[in-house]
Amino acid sequence: MKKTAFILFFLLSTVSLSAGDFVTQFLEKCIEEKKPVNNINIGKSMLEKMASNTDDEDLKKTFRNLNSIRIITCDNIRDSRLYFKKANNLALEEFKDYQELVSLNEKNAKIHIYFKQESEKLQDLIFIGLDDEEKLSIITITGKIDFASISKLSDSLNKEMKIDNHEAPPSMDKGTK
Repeated sequence: MKKTAFILFFLLSTVSLSAGDFVTQFLEKCIEEKKPVNNINIGKSMLEKMASNTDDEDLKKTFRNLNSIRIITCDNIRDSRLYFKKANNLALEEFKDYQELVSLNEKNAKIHIYFKQESEKLQDLIFIGLDDEEKLSIITITGKIDFASISKLSDSLNKEMKIDNHEAPPSMDKGTK
């Protein structure tokens, strides 16, 4: 009986943890079937592999300290605007224990960053943004977050994406790469 109770407790706690994260709730509550989004999940094992494949010691440490990175993107401008509003409403209504770190509302960009520190080694960051082309990006990061390293990681990924897109043959569509 104790074993059954333990298994039931474990399953319920796992379900409640996964159901409580921002991306899961956003996908369940906000996404309309006719307006799909792109969803990328990078788990702990992939972050460990990424750490072992880089020579940059700061990036290694960053990857090893993180538990997950989840990314949602939307390229449709009308849908992106709708989902940006829905994501911010969800953050304000359901994630009240997060503090807003940054709020930027300019002509060329709209960004909201929310943060929660559960312990020194467990922190959550929610990034909700519309870029200058009004495309949506939602990024959640969990683990031990070092903002300087996250910034460096972001710069590294942006440079890599620009290089990859720049090296593509002119006839190759960026969406199929």
